[in-house]
Amino acid sequence: MILAFCDKSYIVQIMLIVKTFLKIVCYIAPPIIIITSIITFFKAITSGKEEDLKDSGKLLVRRIIAGLIIVFLPTIISYVFNSFTLGDKLEFLACFESASKERVESLRQKEEAEEKAERQAQEKEDEKKLKAAYEADQKKRGSAKQTFEEWKKEKEEKQRQQQQQQQQSGSSGETVGGTLPDGNITPVKVGANGVNVKQFSGSGVNMKYYEIAPSPAKSNMPIIVFLHGSGETGSVGGVGNLPIVSFVANNYNRSNQPFIFLAPIAPSHGWNGNNAAAAKAIIDKTIQEYNADRSRIYLTGMSMGGYGTWYMVSQYQNYFRAAMPMSGCSDGYNPAKYVNTPIYAIVGSSESSYKNCLNNLVNKINNQGGKATLDVVQGASHSTIQRYYKNEKLFNWLLSQ
Repeated sequence: MILAFCDKSYIVQIMLIVKTFLKIVCYIAPPIIIITSIITFFKAITSGKEEDLKDSGKLLVRRIIAGLIIVFLPTIISYVFNSFTLGDKLEFLACFESASKERVESLRQKEEAEEKAERQAQEKEDEKKLKAAYEADQKKRGSAKQTFEEWKKEKEEKQRQQQQQQQQSGSSGETVGGTLPDGNITPVKVGANGVNVKQFSGSGVNMKYYEIAPSPAKSNMPIIVFLHGSGETGSVGGVGNLPIVSFVANNYNRSNQPFIFLAPIAPSHGWNGNNAAAAKAIIDKTIQEYNADRSRIYLTGMSMGGYGTWYMVSQYQNYFRAAMPMSGCSDGYNPAKYVNTPIYAIVGSSESSYKNCLNNLVNKINNQGGKATLDVVQGASHSTIQRYYKNEKLFNWLLSQ
């Protein structure tokens, strides 16, 4: 019977209330009983009747004994209950705790199953698009045809090399490691759920960006900045194109830890040079506009944005409080530049080249006294890893640094 009810919280609440009530009764009742008995006994003495005195004396003794029993009653009941009723260590609250853990585990497994189903559906859709692109490319190739797997591997490697070269290429005529001359911020679009689109214009760079800020805004709020991948370059295609923007706007509860969220859109490929400087200028302008906490600027980015995260942290030393690069890495990074910044690197389990690179880099940073962590997301590929941003623990990690 106890096992049948041990997962119902109201039973525990009732037991605790009853237990508290009995304790109060058991501690208050004996003094009241003894005091009233003593009063009765003294009244009998003053009355002068021998029979009343004897009866009052007996009554006083009985009530003192009863009071002592009542005082120790909770202990006696607990002993009897634990020894005989439950037996075999079936202590009620332990049983309830076990059932609660099972329920939490059940909910977690359900959530993981839903995420897995969503991931598999998205992977099928991505695979379908890739095959369509593969077939179109094979028609152009003529006789020099490849298998789908060969074509996909070649495409991913080319993209990786292109991003790596972009990040290592330096700055022929570009502004590196500094802030662009003063520019202007102009509103472009006011969207739902506080998602605004604004534009920074300065020194020949026009960069649009998403901004999500609490209304009314508070001073000294932290700022979280997201750098997108190559697929979103030059396009503000709506919140749905960036899962992290959609999640922050529609699903993440920012009431407990309010922050400003920025997602700049690179007008050209790469998050180095003038694009990096423009992104930093946007952050600086936002700090001024909202009187934000400049000591709590957090940076994260995916794919091309992952490279950009590493790049900007190294170029703007001690500017970012913590960084979270996702699926972007280069063997040429200097680990010494990251030892003062907490790093939470993320990669999909099927992204072998990124995974190996990030693992090596994280180890090098830690060996030099840094604080870096690598999170390998099981079952995630380069095309699905970005949906891992729909996870509150990532934001909690950033804001806790």
